[in-house]
Amino acid sequence: MRLRKLDLTRYGKFTDYTIDFGEAVAGLPDLHIVYGLNEAGKSTAFAAYLDFLFGIEERSRFNFLHPYTVMQIGGSLQFDGQTRQLIRTKVRTGSLQDERGQPVNEALLGTPLAGIGREAYRTMFSLDEQSLKDGGNAIIQSKGDLGELLFSASAGLADLSQTLAATAEEANLIHKKRGRNTLVAELKQRLADLKAQRDDIDTFASAYANLVTTGNQAQSAYDGTMAELGKTRTSLGDVSRIIRALPLAGEYSRLTTQLADFADLPRPPAEWTMELPQLTKDQTRIQTQIDGTGKELARLQSEIDAIEIDDRLQSVAARILALEDGRARYRSAEGDLPKRRASLNDQNSAVTNLLSSLEQDGNEIPEALVLPAVLIGELRGLIETRSGIDATLQSASRELAKATQLLERTVEENDALASRGTLIGEKDIRAVELALGTLQRSDHQARLRLAERDRGQLSRNYDSLLNSLPRWTGDGAELLALDLPDPRRIEAWRSEALLIEKRIREHKESIRKLVTEEREARARIDAIQTAAGHIDDVEAHRSREARARAWDQHLKQLDRATAKAFEEKMRTHDDLSETRLARSRDLAELRQATQAASISAASIESEQELLAEASDELSQLQARIHATAPHAIALPDNATIEDWLSCLGQWSANRKETLAAWNALQQVEEDIRQAKSELGDDVSALVRAMCITAIDGIETMSPAALMQAASVFLSEAVSARTEAENVVANLAKQKRELAERQQDFSRADNAAKQWDTHWKAVLAKTWFGAKTSEVPPVREILNMLADLPALLRERDQLVQRIVTMENDQTIFSQEVSGILEVLGETFDPAQGLQGAETLIRRYQDSQSARSIHAMKLEERERLSENHRKLEQELAIHEARKNELTSFFGVETLTDVGGKLEQTADKVRLERRVAEIADQVAEELRVATFDEAEAMLAEVDISEIERQAAELTARSNDLEEQTRVLFADLTLARKKIERVGGDDAVARIEAQRRTIFLEIEELAQKYLRLKTGALAAENALHLYRDKHRSSMMNRASDAFRLITRGEYSGLAAKPEKDKEILIGVSKNGASKMSDAMSTGTQFQLYLALRLAGYQEFAQVRPSVPFIADDIMETFDEPRSEEVFRLLAEMADIGQVIYLTHHRHLCEIAQKVLPSVRIHELNT
Repeated sequence: MRLRKLDLTRYGKFTDYTIDFGEAVAGLPDLHIVYGLNEAGKSTAFAAYLDFLFGIEERSRFNFLHPYTVMQIGGSLQFDGQTRQLIRTKVRTGSLQDERGQPVNEALLGTPLAGIGREAYRTMFSLDEQSLKDGGNAIIQSKGDLGELLFSASAGLADLSQTLAATAEEANLIHKKRGRNTLVAELKQRLADLKAQRDDIDTFASAYANLVTTGNQAQSAYDGTMAELGKTRTSLGDVSRIIRALPLAGEYSRLTTQLADFADLPRPPAEWTMELPQLTKDQTRIQTQIDGTGKELARLQSEIDAIEIDDRLQSVAARILALEDGRARYRSAEGDLPKRRASLNDQNSAVTNLLSSLEQDGNEIPEALVLPAVLIGELRGLIETRSGIDATLQSASRELAKATQLLERTVEENDALASRGTLIGEKDIRAVELALGTLQRSDHQARLRLAERDRGQLSRNYDSLLNSLPRWTGDGAELLALDLPDPRRIEAWRSEALLIEKRIREHKESIRKLVTEEREARARIDAIQTAAGHIDDVEAHRSREARARAWDQHLKQLDRATAKAFEEKMRTHDDLSETRLARSRDLAELRQATQAASISAASIESEQELLAEASDELSQLQARIHATAPHAIALPDNATIEDWLSCLGQWSANRKETLAAWNALQQVEEDIRQAKSELGDDVSALVRAMCITAIDGIETMSPAALMQAASVFLSEAVSARTEAENVVANLAKQKRELAERQQDFSRADNAAKQWDTHWKAVLAKTWFGAKTSEVPPVREILNMLADLPALLRERDQLVQRIVTMENDQTIFSQEVSGILEVLGETFDPAQGLQGAETLIRRYQDSQSARSIHAMKLEERERLSENHRKLEQELAIHEARKNELTSFFGVETLTDVGGKLEQTADKVRLERRVAEIADQVAEELRVATFDEAEAMLAEVDISEIERQAAELTARSNDLEEQTRVLFADLTLARKKIERVGGDDAVARIEAQRRTIFLEIEELAQKYLRLKTGALAAENALHLYRDKHRSSMMNRASDAFRLITRGEYSGLAAKPEKDKEILIGVSKNGASKMSDAMSTGTQFQLYLALRLAGYQEFAQVRPSVPFIADDIMETFDEPRSEEVFRLLAEMADIGQVIYLTHHRHLCEIAQKVLPSVRIHELNT
């Protein structure tokens, strides 16, 4: 898009002012400088451009000369190969209009602006000092379109820093040193809470009973205190009501005494109170109005008597009014007659001069010299056609001679061409053209060269990749025939192996734990048996069996020996039973240890079986993997499944790359064969077509030499054939031309002869036909005769006007004389106009006096009527006043007001007495005031106040005691509720173990995130050093040029979740933008815009770049470099720079002599 011109129609200080930038000159930069002194309107024009594109702002500051309703900006924009004249006004809708004032859709500017909004355009391409700084900071902070372009790497890593920052943030959410809100910290806090809960609910039965007893005691104490508090509050309420009723009873007695003073006062109607102020006002008002009306009537009567009316003028009123029109004509004629007479003299002189020029000085009837319009038209038509006839005749003569010469030259060329010999046939030429075109349009040679070049590279690549498959000796086809597992199958094997190995580890760990538990149980058994002896159930069973056998033997024999043996066995059994009973706790522990040892032994056996099964599964999996692996893979016998799978996966990946390289090599070989075959077919076709030529060795020529020979042959053959055809066609054409020229000459000669005959016949009808027959004299006579009718007509009109004006003056004087005669007055003809004006003025004065007299009479009648109404109103008022004063027995309304105030006081006292009586009865909860008064008469005030103080203190004490007891009761209830059931501790312990597992998983995830983020940050840093965005490179080069090498360029430095821009000085030191001087900062911001404009213009249509005095802080050398860069930008799109510095214009002309400078002159 380009700005052709900017119309500041009504905007700011401008009115109908245009800045014309002209058309762009091809091959020259489109750079413009708008120069103007301070207050010339540069900033206004700068703002107008943005308002023209995007609409005048809602609260525009440029309405100080032209209000919002008339503000208008116009301009010509060039885009899409067209120039469009548009207008922008300050309205809510339809502000964009065409040159006819018709609304235009805003979408019209959407395409040339490439979707840029107002703020984006101002930030990037419409710069003043503020927007240059603000937008530059935004770009450095990676905000906006240019900011994203600046820090985006060429491989599309613009969001990687944010991803890494998100990864670091995710890790910090898991764990952070001294952090309290991380996931790990929260889980640790939960562990502490669970421990506290377990300590709280892990309560013994005795402690629980104590808690229940404490709770019951707290409940009893609280209930008793609450009952006592209720009684105290009830008593305090009774006493408080008596205390509140005592002062009310005293007020009742006082008001009753006051009310007795108004016993004799009559009670008037309630509305009198509201009516009295109005009666007082009406009394004063009515009397004042009556007095004023009387004075006004006297004044009107004196004014009516003073008015004088001339009744004589009424009889000639119509004639006096008619004088107005005659007076205007009289005055007009008086001024115009001298002018008209002078004009008449001028017209007579003009007619005389014209007749003299026509040699008709003595002609008394000049009207007879005027020719008829038909005759004049016929003469003029012949004069006009004569020049064309002469020119046609001359041209036809020249063309005839020229055609004769060309025909003779063409006949000579045809004879020379016929002597050269025969030409090659068109069919043969067409065959060669077709074969040559086919060979030239084909890409066989290019394909062959590219394929042969790629074959070497692909062959080396294939050999290199083949070396990545150790011990492989087959070719690509054999490699393709291998049946290897795909990555998903390898990953499935890896997952299966991990699961089996995990099971094996778990089984081994379980066996180690179980063996340890069994050993611990055996050790506890040995320890108990060492301390207590053999008291286990097996020993007790053997002892009982031995006693039973001894008893059975004694029953059989019943002798002393068997009895003694039975006694010994029985004593042994009893000792064992006593020992077992005495060591019941050891016996219980022994039983538990024995049971645990048995369970551990069984579990060990089960875990060993499961371990053997898992080992067998792992061996089978390893066998399956070995069976699918190619023979080229050879690993040691002690290699793990992971080693095999990793090697197999790497070998498969290398095989895939090798096969891709092999396929590419085969494709290139096939392309070479196909290109050679197709090239040979096309060359053979061209050789066959070239057999008609006499060229030697065409069968052995290279394709390039063959095409060169064919091109030369075709050029010569076509040239010869074209030359012959052109000569033959030219010969026929020249013959036709000669015949046509001969016919044209004959027609022109006949037309000249016919014109001469017609001219003489028409000229004979005129009064000057006998004097001359030449065209120039006749043309002059006709021209002079054309003025004669107008002169005669204007002379006659002047005569008529003069006569009319003189008649108007005579009639007017006669009318004035007649009116004065009727009035009995004399008329002076020399003063006719003044006499008429005096009559008109006298009549107007008379009419005015008559009108005023009628108005005064009407006003007198109206005032008389008002006076009568006021007297009636005063009588009614007096009657009402007497009614009020007689009721109270007073004389004036003021006295009535005093009585009404006393009545109001009496009513208020009565109302208050009734309210107090009701309030006292309600307080004391009795039916009537008399009962309450009797009750209060018996009250001792001092005793009541003492009881109230005691009850208040007692109530406060009980309230405080209740709060304390309620707190004790609540605490006891909470302690009881915290005591859990039998499995509460087990549930809490299970939750703690789950939390430990969660902490372990989070720790592993934290390590993965931290390690991965660190590695990615290092890789990103290395990548950014190698790949910088193209905008960064352009901005770096521009900054280096502007600063004339003081800075070697720009660099990006990662910081947290973004990147910051730094300047690199020529000695290698780095500087942040805020550490630079103001001028250097602005130069950095401008370099970013210049680079961004070029990036923008590569993918979107260019738009005008406009800047308003942004080089205020630049020195002259750096300003020169800026203009050099702006000139380069102007090769891409239009650049406009506004300034009030003359030296910048000189610098721009030095850098670019073709720069266009526009001066603002307002």
